[in-house]
This record gives sequence, structure tokens and C-alpha cells, in this order.
Amino acid sequence: MLSPTSRDLNLVVSHTTAAASAVSVWVAQHYGLPVQQCYLIRRNLNDNYAVRATDGSRYVARLCAIRPRGAFNVDFEVALLAHLHAQGVGVATPVLAANGAASVTLPFPEGPRALVLFRHCDGVVPDTPEELHLTGATLAQIHSAAQSYAGPASRYVLDGHHLAGRTLDYLAAHPDLSPTVLDAYRQLVGRLLSELADVEGTLTRVMCHGDTHGFNNHVTTDAEGVRRAAFFDFDDAGPGFLTYDLCVWLWSNLPRKAPMEPDEALLKRWQQYLAGYRAGGGHITDADLAALPLFVQLRHLWNMGEGVARIHHWGANMMSADWIKKQLDVMAAWARLELPPG
Repeated sequence: MLSPTSRDLNLVVSHTTAAASAVSVWVAQHYGLPVQQCYLIRRNLNDNYAVRATDGSRYVARLCAIRPRGAFNVDFEVALLAHLHAQGVGVATPVLAANGAASVTLPFPEGPRALVLFRHCDGVVPDTPEELHLTGATLAQIHSAAQSYAGPASRYVLDGHHLAGRTLDYLAAHPDLSPTVLDAYRQLVGRLLSELADVEGTLTRVMCHGDTHGFNNHVTTDAEGVRRAAFFDFDDAGPGFLTYDLCVWLWSNLPRKAPMEPDEALLKRWQQYLAGYRAGGGHITDADLAALPLFVQLRHLWNMGEGVARIHHWGANMMSADWIKKQLDVMAAWARLELPPG
């Protein structure tokens, strides 16, 4: 019989959720920040904690989860954010550890994980047409300012393999997916990657945020009454296509049930988003716009892959075989997506 303090050697830990009290100690120890309050905001791709210092300043501590894609990309992310902030762009400012490091590596039962600290972005999720216009403008400023970035390279490029190719490997390991459905996904991914190969030479390249679904930026009003937007959570950033960074907001808002077409209200909001991007100095070509149906599907595949690859700690019901099968019809509808001229 095992004693209360003994360890079962058969226990394999897939993911550990650290108590907020532990994160509070780590932030104080490694960042020299006296913590008044700390609590878990959400457990998603990573574990994010709200931190309030004794002087009232607010931060977000991220415990990076071990992701199926590979090694942490925090050196690139933190350097990119520091560069964008220095250029005057609205982003979450990273906070270096007391020793000057971009992150702190901590031992966890499942393996080493990185702790990263950011200043909190005040404000609200963009919702009104004016807020979406401002969001688009700030995204354009990010893309423009990132052109002069010369820091550590991203470990990941947001290309066809990253967005869709990896997902096939994750789907192949799904415990309940039928060979017929898996083969349908092989054909779909093959077709999409072929389409991408045909047009990628005509598409605009940018340093992508990578997850611009509308909930990774806030809009606030400063002391002078000026409205500003700021982006955060650059964990999925990397070199990629402008169409991808633009399409993520659209993908996030597209209906998943019949008729799976954007209504007039959504199209008006989308137009505000694009108009804001152009007002912020961004240039969108006809080829970039024409590739939107392709990239909406690639985005859906990427998101699916991120979920399927985490079945070991999210559970198979989060990405059930039945749901995965239905997404083939969703993407078939999105392939026929018709959008008004931008």
C-alpha cells in the first residue's frame, strides 16, 4: 500500500495547474515584484494569472504550456514586443526578469515551463464599429513597425505546414476518428496547400500577430480622451501572410451553422476593420483579399489542431470525432465564401 507521501511510479503528469500562491512567490522571487494579489484568469493554450503589485500596478503572468508544436518562442515574442513598444505601437509591454532574462524556466512534473511577465492592457474588447476601426489601424501599425525588427528569429513560420500540415499528424492520433474522415482531411489539406502554393507568390508577407480574433486586444481612453488600442498575447506570432492575420477576426465571427454565411451586420463590421487597417497605413492587395476563403479554412485547421493535440489534458470531448467530421462541411461552405470588395 502506498503511504500518503509516497509517489506512484505509474503516474504520468500531462499538465499541471499551479496555484496562484505559487505564481505569486515566483513573480516576487524572479522579478523582484512585491505581490499584493494573484489569481488564475484562465487555463487555455497557456495558464494566465492576474498579478497586482503592492503599488497597485497590474500585470499578467503567463505560465507557458508545453505545446505540441515544439520549443517555447518567448525570446522572439518578448524581443518583438519590446521593439514594437519602442516604436510607439500599442502592445502589452514585457517585463524582464531581475537577471535580465526574457523568461524564467521552472521545473514542472510534465517538464520545464517558461514563466513570462507582461504589463496588463487596460480597456475593453472591441465591439463598436469605431473600436473595430481602431483595432484594424493598430494592427497595421504593428505590421509596419515590425518591418524593422532585428531581434531573435521566430522558431515558427506561419506557413501551410504550420497552419494545416501539423493538424494532420494530430488528427491521425485521435482515438475515435474513422479512417474515412481522416482520409477526407488528407484530401482537404492537400487541396488547400496546393491552392496556397499557387498564390503565395502574390501575397503580402508580414510579421503576424497570429491570433487576432478580437479578444487579444483592448480599447481604452487615455487621460486626454484619446481612444487607443493595444494588442497582447503574441504567443503565436511569426512571419506569415497578411491575409492570415486579417482573416482570424473574420473566422472568429463567421457562423458555424447553416447557411454559414456572414450577415449584413457582420459584413459592415468587417468593412470597418479593413478600413481601419488602411487608415493605419496598411496596404491590402486584391490578391490578399481573394485569398481570404483559403485562409479562413487554414485558420480553422490550425485551431482544430491545437485542440486535438491537447486531448491528453483537455479530453477527447473538446474535439470529438463527430464535431471534427462536421467541420468538413463548415470548411466546404467557407471555400465558397463571397465577400464584398474591400
